[in-house]
Amino acid sequence: MTGSTNWRCLRVLFVIALIITGARDLYAEPVSLAELGVILPSIAVEAENVSVDLQVRLATDAPLRTFVTAHTASGSVLQRNNLGYWTPWSGKLDDLVNNFSTQTGQELFVKILKEEDMSNEMFPIRITVAYETSSTFKFGVFELIKGQN
Repeated sequence: MTGSTNWRCLRVLFVIALIITGARDLYAEPVSLAELGVILPSIAVEAENVSVDLQVRLATDAPLRTFVTAHTASGSVLQRNNLGYWTPWSGKLDDLVNNFSTQTGQELFVKILKEEDMSNEMFPIRITVAYETSSTFKFGVFELIKGQN
């Protein structure tokens, strides 16, 4: 291998480490959503046992409804309902189902996946987390990628 090839390999490993570290940071700190949307760090998951929760910083917002949707690599468009099941979604905002995420103080706790076996799924899976107040709709998007936590 040449010197430039070695550096290229090291840079790729560094980027992978940053992606994995960024996924852990998503769990550690609450995120903020925005009216124009926010791109959040990808989360690397072990496909056989996937659990993903997200804490959202609300500031002065008072959510009336909360939503979680998924766009899979195989083309499915799904939403998480209030019972925790993934159901087909038309893609229209009017058809979103409130999943009643838990609010504590100025933070929203959003359950996305709980101990799911996703070994038969194609990755990446794009997840959108959103909430609606009396005057606005805010959302953030991240991808689930296959890998190690």
